[in-house]
Amino acid sequence: AKHWGLVEGLARRLMVVVSGVQKVAGHQVLQWVTKALRTVISEDLMPTVPGPMPRAAKATLPTTERIGAAAVYFPACVNRIFGRDPQADDNQSLPEALVKVSERAGRHLWIPDDVRGNCCGTIWSSKGYHDGRDYMYEKIARNILQWTDYGTLPLVVDASSCTFGLVHDLAPHLPPRLRQEFSKVEIIDSTAWAASLLDAVTLTGKVAHVVVHPGCSVAKLGLEKEIRVVAEAVAEHVYVPYGAGCCGTAGDRGLLHPELVESATKDELEDLPYQSDAFLASNRTCEMGLSQRTGRPYESVIFQLEKVTKP
Repeated sequence: AKHWGLVEGLARRLMVVVSGVQKVAGHQVLQWVTKALRTVISEDLMPTVPGPMPRAAKATLPTTERIGAAAVYFPACVNRIFGRDPQADDNQSLPEALVKVSERAGRHLWIPDDVRGNCCGTIWSSKGYHDGRDYMYEKIARNILQWTDYGTLPLVVDASSCTFGLVHDLAPHLPPRLRQEFSKVEIIDSTAWAASLLDAVTLTGKVAHVVVHPGCSVAKLGLEKEIRVVAEAVAEHVYVPYGAGCCGTAGDRGLLHPELVESATKDELEDLPYQSDAFLASNRTCEMGLSQRTGRPYESVIFQLEKVTKP
């Protein structure tokens, strides 16, 4: 937790290597290598590659301005490490897409220069690493207060599980005074932010059909309506497969134990249309697990909204 900026940077560089090997030799080579390593390294430490890995995230974030911003934008660390699906037709990053859509709606986002090295803390809280959790919770809470000018601006987060962690898990572990100050900050998931932009953007076209996976964090945040509203704005027909809920990925669990994803998505996979113009979700690791399990390129609903609002 104290060196998360370094870990984050190394992870992104590793993804550059992984993406390069995959592009040249295919993800099967990565499967063989990781399978061999898992015979000598614990399966709870050494990830596998159950399917194609995403590209590496871009090394730089979009340039934005604090003056006139409607909200502060915190790109989650999973989106600062993992980039686009290998099947994507461009390499636009999620932060680039969300910044563009917000600008088109006249609601500019500001990304602080020091977001790197910050995390919502779920990585530690989900594993019971209490010291790391408490350190990161306090660090991110103090930074969010500075970024938002103590709640003057709302905070937009682009990964639903991270939004949930910041909204529901963080506050009870903060010192009392910091908890009281942090309670003034409004934290908005990117799905809800996108839904709020729809009346202010011009839709230049719709695709015929999209499939939506409203993940468990979306459900727990009560945002199933919002993600569907955005999906209906970008497509003529929206389909939510039977059994769509928790995909079993749970951050890194899907890479360490892909059988969890296989079990959790069994019903959803059976009800999944073979073809669709887009497969939409709102959490990068969940999208990775779904893509690896189904063979369909699941990505954030924000990408499709950006695509259909281009001038």
